[in-house]
Order: sequence, then structure tokens, then C-alpha cells
Amino acid sequence: MTAQLVRHMNPTFHNELYFLGGRGPVGDALERDRLTVYYIPKAAPWALPKQAIYLYKILKKRRYDILHLYGLRANCLGRVLGRISGYRRIIGGLRSIHPSGNQGAWALWLDRLTFGLSLGYVSNSQAAIDFLAAHGYKREKFWLIYNGIDTARFSPKPEETRLAIRQKLHVPMNKIVITCIANLRFPKGHQYLIEALHQLKERVEDFVVLLVGDGPLRSKLERLVDDLCLSEQVIFLGLREREEIPQILAITDVFVLSSLREGLSSAIIEAMAAGCPVVATAVGGTGELVVDGKTGFLTNPRDPEFLAKKIDYLLADHQLRLSMGIAGVKRVKETFTRERMVSEYECLYEHIFDS
Repeated sequence: MTAQLVRHMNPTFHNELYFLGGRGPVGDALERDRLTVYYIPKAAPWALPKQAIYLYKILKKRRYDILHLYGLRANCLGRVLGRISGYRRIIGGLRSIHPSGNQGAWALWLDRLTFGLSLGYVSNSQAAIDFLAAHGYKREKFWLIYNGIDTARFSPKPEETRLAIRQKLHVPMNKIVITCIANLRFPKGHQYLIEALHQLKERVEDFVVLLVGDGPLRSKLERLVDDLCLSEQVIFLGLREREEIPQILAITDVFVLSSLREGLSSAIIEAMAAGCPVVATAVGGTGELVVDGKTGFLTNPRDPEFLAKKIDYLLADHQLRLSMGIAGVKRVKETFTRERMVSEYECLYEHIFDS
């Protein structure tokens, strides 16, 4: 979302981006868009002082108006070094419920220890604000700005295009398509989705499931699919280019996300924008996206039986799928557009600069 933000901000805002680490696909894409990108050499824990000195020199030299930090290491380093360098306008970007991806108590302690050096966090979900406020953070030091997407990318595709996509992905023409887009990692809860599909297969057989993404659990999940005799239903598509996601969603009848924890899922926003009803676990900010019973269904985490029941309910009712899909498109266009997100960030930056 940061990349989308800086690409589309008003030209009166000059952005420079720094990555704590080596080059990657995100940085390369930003450079192709002629944005200013720098890379701070990646440092092992014992070499952190070297990285800190490098960053301190940059901050002293460049004198930015606002320092916006993402990630635990960037926030902790940036807050301390920013203050030492004379910066007053320091904010953080919160992309999950927890400030750190590993969810550790030590990370929460470290983040809270340095949080007072900043003006606050910009969170993409109310759930994250509520979580951190319950852990001692001052609620008044948060701003809520929802993620936004380019809705035009997910406009409906004509029938001949959808048929061509099915052929390309080897998806049977007569099957209902269920899609899950998520890294194959434990927090995404794929195990429970596969167990739900096993139960679903006992009641309905004319469906196929597209698992988009890759990760360390792929081989384990493939074995589970084989053990549960779901190899004819489940297709592992692996990692896909960003441009392919709208195509996959165009042939999707039901989108499912069985996560154990989430921030604010861009995958769900994109699925709703494409007109897909969503079945997702009620974790993190998901309840701020999916209106239960209107744009999809919310289920309990780690509950494959309940998940299977809600998917089955949608598979059996074509008209309900259509009405929920239409409601989802409307909700995204009202609340989760890129234009709205960019405008709210621009207003926030102007407010911080003028304060």
C-alpha cells in the first residue's frame, strides 16, 4: 500500500523511500516509476550499530519534513535517531494488529518503549488501535486510514475472457471456483480450509479450489490434500504476478480466507472489488471489511466445520452469491478506494506539517 500511496500522491509532495535491506521487487518497481529509492545495508543483530550510524547520517543530511516509518526495526531505530537528529514530525505505519510480524511480547515492549518519541501510528484497522490501546498505548496517538485499491483493475470481465482464463489455468468449465490468496504460512490457516473442503466434499463435488501463494508449508499442505483425497479439487497455483490477480478473481465464485490473525487484508478488498462474496475468519480487521450476511460471512478461526457450512451455503445459492458480490463492490467503492486513501494521507501530512 505504501507503494500505491507514493505513486499517486499530489506532485507537491516529494517522497523519498528507504529500505532497511537489499534490493527487492518492490524497490525495483518504484525505481521504474522514477521514484527516489535508497537502500540501507542490511545488518545482522550484532552489526546494528553500523546500520544505525548509516541511518543517522542520512537523517542529518536530508532534513525531511516528515519521517514516516514502517516495521518494528524501522520504527524503533527511526524514532530514536530521528529525535537525536532534531526531527519532531515522526509517525509510524501500522499494517497489522501487532507492531511486529512475530507477535512476540518483547517486540511489543520494545515498540511501546520508543512509541512516545513519535507523534503516533497511522493504522489501517480499528482492530489494531483497540488492541494496542488495551496494551497501554494512548488511543489519541492513532489515526485510522483504511487501505485503498485501484477498483478499475477489478472491473467485471466478459464471458469469453473468463473462459480463456479458465483454460489458461486448467480450471474445469463446469466447476464452481473457490479461491484463497495468501502466503502458505501458518497464520493464514490453510490447514483448516483444507479440512473444511474435506467436509464440503461429502455434500457437494462440483467445485475446484485455487490456492494462490507460496511459502514454507506448501509441501505439508500438498500432503494433507492428498491424504484427504482432495487432489482433484485443489489446485496449487503458487506465486502469481500482480497483474494476474484480477484475472483469477474474475473466475472466482467464492473467496475464502481462513486466517488465524490478520491486519486489514488487501486480498479481501480486491476480492470484494471483483464482485466475489467472501467467507473469512473474524480476526483482526476482517470484520471491518466483510459485513456478515451482506457481503459474505464471518466464521470462527480454527473451525473447519463452521467454515465448510458457510461455504456450502453460498455454493448452493447462486442468487445470494450475486447479491453479496454486488454489495461487496459497492462497499469497496464507498470506503476502500485508492483515491480516498491517498487523499486522507495527504490531509494527514498537511495537518502534521502545519501543527
